[in-house]
Amino acid sequence: MICVPFYVIDDLYIDAYFMDKIDKPYLRILLVKVKIKGSKCDGRILNTIPFETVVELLRNGSNDLQNISFNIKKENLNNLDIILSSLYNPGYYFRKREKEITLSSILKIYDLAYKNVLDKLNRVKDAVVTYLSLSLANSSVIINNNEDQVYTQFFRSDPKFREAILSALSEQ
Repeated sequence: MICVPFYVIDDLYIDAYFMDKIDKPYLRILLVKVKIKGSKCDGRILNTIPFETVVELLRNGSNDLQNISFNIKKENLNNLDIILSSLYNPGYYFRKREKEITLSSILKIYDLAYKNVLDKLNRVKDAVVTYLSLSLANSSVIINNNEDQVYTQFFRSDPKFREAILSALSEQ
């Protein structure tokens, strides 16, 4: 078991170790948690990324998200889409673009989350650090004795994140 540092601001817990260890910067917002039940951590304490650096990493993630959102908005319907959707039904367009619509909706949610978190961070000069326990069980990431779905998904799909966790756990 290791102890991962988190900055605590109001009810937000902001990861202060893995924030720079994700392949896709726009997903950094997912390392911000709300209302985590605390427990004492008795493992090895990981190094804390300075608060200003965490804020900058979140800003960079937000900028990366803006670039991705802009590229999605740039995509236009081609003429065949317009003709076919009017000849058959509008459902054709939605079926064809379902993935992009879902992605666009998720990115809007991320954007709102970034705005709320960065707004709180801009009003804070320094934050309290707390440590949460992290361990692995059957390819699931356990934080404070509960499986964390976000960290587990990153562990399974993001090689950089997986390597960071495995490296931190092996250094015990």
